[in-house]
Amino acid sequence: MKNKLLVFGLMAAMFGAAAGIHYRIPIVIAVVCVGLAVFCAMTGVQMIVTRKAVIATSDSINPHREYHSGLSAQFWGLLFLIVSVPIGAFGVSYWLYGDNPPSEIIGGMFASPVISGIMMAAAGVAVGLYGLTRVVSGEETFVETRIGRFERLVVGGWAFIVGAAVVLAGCVRILAPETLTRVRDGAVDWVLALVR
Repeated sequence: MKNKLLVFGLMAAMFGAAAGIHYRIPIVIAVVCVGLAVFCAMTGVQMIVTRKAVIATSDSINPHREYHSGLSAQFWGLLFLIVSVPIGAFGVSYWLYGDNPPSEIIGGMFASPVISGIMMAAAGVAVGLYGLTRVVSGEETFVETRIGRFERLVVGGWAFIVGAAVVLAGCVRILAPETLTRVRDGAVDWVLALVR
């Protein structure tokens, strides 16, 4: 019953956000996003402390679930904490600026090597953590979903490698921003040379 109420609550929050966006009511969108961010953060902390996480694999009323424990549950908790930050930031920015934030703020964030590098690294950490939840979990975690070990290792390994590459790119962006620009320009020139 608790899980059904949780699903209904999340669906109501999404419908509220959709109505707020459609009718352009900033307070509704801000409250829904900040509330969802707080919920994600509290859920993440609970997963880290209790070392238990039950992850629904679909948005239906009775979804299949993954039952994580130990290290994989703590990885899910960290993942929830990471995801809560952009959701909350979006809610606050929508309250302040609506659906048209000042271009100089957005441009400044992407132009700043430190801010954009941190965002890249955080995204990479999130992808890598998801990959680790596939790798370090035992068979009992996937009793309902019936995901095989080989599939989990392939998906988890690939996600971890991609996440590590994105983290590395974020660190390079922070420490040596010109390097990524040179790599990008070189890749574009190489592709254009192939097309010609």
